[in-house]
Amino acid sequence: MPNAPREYRHGTHEGVDFYSGAACALIERGTPVLAAKTGVVIRADHDYQEITSEEMDGILTRSAQQGYTDPEDLDRLRGRQVWIDHGDTIVTRYVHLLAIDEAVQVGVAVEGGQVIGYVGNSGTPEGVTDPNLENHLHFEIWVGGSYLGKDLPPAEVRYLWERAFSP
Repeated sequence: MPNAPREYRHGTHEGVDFYSGAACALIERGTPVLAAKTGVVIRADHDYQEITSEEMDGILTRSAQQGYTDPEDLDRLRGRQVWIDHGDTIVTRYVHLLAIDEAVQVGVAVEGGQVIGYVGNSGTPEGVTDPNLENHLHFEIWVGGSYLGKDLPPAEVRYLWERAFSP
């Protein structure tokens, strides 16, 4: 959940992770990822290059020395991403993707339920060491320039995320 500590990089989690067995659906490497809602693509990392072992070591060492992860390093750790602007300052982010659908390009409108990418583990330590480990969808909702639930107590965060997924 958002605000959970991420000790390995000295930061906090900004979204929700969907893993197989914990998400009421089979989620494995290559599972299609669907747009949560209609919107316009504002980021699509088609040219993403996986982090090297040396780069990962550098990011994690720097984060440990500083006690936090730089925004640029955090962005790198998100791996291959798609961001969709839904209007009214709401943006969804789909992170650690294996691949992005070719039709998903910056400036293109997508429909809710449209395939935008595929589950992977890009940008993670496991993505560097073993592409078959820890595949999942990391999903973020941003409102007004901050992730949903930032700095709120767990019960409030859960309430907001339950509302976001309610019809």
